[in-house]
Amino acid sequence: MATTIGSLSRLGLVERHADPEDGRKQRVTLTDSGRERAEGDREARHAWLTRALEENCTESERQTVVQAMAVLERLIEP
Repeated sequence: MATTIGSLSRLGLVERHADPEDGRKQRVTLTDSGRERAEGDREARHAWLTRALEENCTESERQTVVQAMAVLERLIEP
């Protein structure tokens, strides 16, 4: 994980700060560039999924996916 965080830091996507309660730990936060990159990646994945569903699935299959997503959301929310 340290290598990954180090790479992201060198790219200017995250910043590391000392944990105010435990000096042995570091807190990692996204920079503005990191947030923009994450949002762009999210939008690209959404566009890909939308296109794939439209090109490869029937309306009935798309509705099944929507219903399955609702079930999955219920499972991951406390």
